[in-house]
Amino acid sequence: MISIAERLRPFSHQPGAKCLIPASPYIVEAFPSLVRVKHMDGTVVKEVLLDIPGPLTQFTLMQDLERGCVTIFSELYRVHVLPNLEISYQKNPSCPAWKVQERLSLGCHKKQEWEAIKNRGDFREIFPLWFRLGASLELPLRQGDDRGVFSLFKKTQLSLFSHRPEEILPQFKKLFLAGFGQMLVPRAFDADHQGILEETAPLSEDSPLYLLSEGSALIRSLFLLTAENEISVLPNLPPEFDAGRMVKMRCPPYGLLDFEWSKKTIRRLHFHAEKDGEVIFYFPAQMRTFRLRQDFREKGRVYTCGESLEIKSGSHYLLDQFQK
Repeated sequence: MISIAERLRPFSHQPGAKCLIPASPYIVEAFPSLVRVKHMDGTVVKEVLLDIPGPLTQFTLMQDLERGCVTIFSELYRVHVLPNLEISYQKNPSCPAWKVQERLSLGCHKKQEWEAIKNRGDFREIFPLWFRLGASLELPLRQGDDRGVFSLFKKTQLSLFSHRPEEILPQFKKLFLAGFGQMLVPRAFDADHQGILEETAPLSEDSPLYLLSEGSALIRSLFLLTAENEISVLPNLPPEFDAGRMVKMRCPPYGLLDFEWSKKTIRRLHFHAEKDGEVIFYFPAQMRTFRLRQDFREKGRVYTCGESLEIKSGSHYLLDQFQK
């Protein structure tokens, strides 16, 4: 089995730290004795005063991307803000299950303190968070307004579609720095005035939340593309990501996919078929053949990359021994 043990729970110890409630347009702003919930448009919808003696030494705001809530805690209390905006003091309050279970790991397991992540600027840490948080949002199709920070998104798209992997992360970096504040809270303009965008550039009328959702889809397309009965694995892999895993990847209508790579080379792929038919797997150009098995104990058969595979609903397929 291919799995990801890493748990995504970025946090901050800074009073006034902000983060989105997963799967919602609401922002939690936390102080040691005050929790404020705001809509993305800036409207305050809830405030909770915490009657505690300060100062606190263990104040923490944590965005729980596993359970789908925000937790504020210290040595004196623990408070959860749920997607329905309920404030809970229970130890493990129930949260609605996420519809999207896809996960990405790029082999980085450092402490997820947001200020350190921002300083390092390592997309091996940032992309799994961005991918997971963006996938939790369900938004209508965007109107396609490419002004303001969305002009950076458009340039990032073009760098990917031009099939120049070495240019992808530099464009993502500009988008990340200008389009996001604390803990991936998206914003309409660069409030840090970093010179990435013209100060007088017109703003987009689209919600900044699309930077998360469409950015998540763009990150996904670096590692997996699907079209009809074709599945392309690692089609636009940036050279910086020499190893990683993706699990529970939906490939409608045919099934569910887990795969891993190292040294920039695909190593294993598990496919669970949910429909009868034929599927063609495409891998990076240097890959020529692979072995296909349905049982770990069998010898299997060697296939040529790009060769059509007949699949049956309910069956599992293991692809490995990739050869150049």
